[in-house]
Amino acid sequence: MSLSLFSCSQEVKDNGPEKPKNLISQEAIIPIIIDLQLLESHYHRTYSRPDVYHGALDSASAIVFTDHGVDKAQFEESYAYYAFDIENMYLIYEATLDSINAQISEAGQIQQID
Repeated sequence: MSLSLFSCSQEVKDNGPEKPKNLISQEAIIPIIIDLQLLESHYHRTYSRPDVYHGALDSASAIVFTDHGVDKAQFEESYAYYAFDIENMYLIYEATLDSINAQISEAGQIQQID
C-alpha cells in the first residue's frame, strides 16, 4: 500500500523523530497496516486510478482507524516514528505481508472447498 496517502509531518531530531506520546505499539500497528493495505488494494482493483478513489479511500481509512481505536494523526505520528528505523520498519512490513499472504492462502483454500 502506498502509505504516502498519509502525510507524515513530524519534527525530526538528529537521532530521529521524537517518540510520540500516544505511540501505537508495533503489535497494534501491524493489523492497522494490514487493513489499510487490503482497503487500498480493493479500491485500486475496482477503480485503478488513485485520483478517482483517493477521497473514498480516505473516508474508508477513517473507519479503519476508528475500528482500531486510533485516529489518523496518531497513526501518522506512529508510522513516521517507526519508519525512521529502516530495519524495524522492514520487520513490521514483513509481519504485515506474512499475515496478508496467510489470509490469501486461507481464502484460496475456502474457494477450493466451495
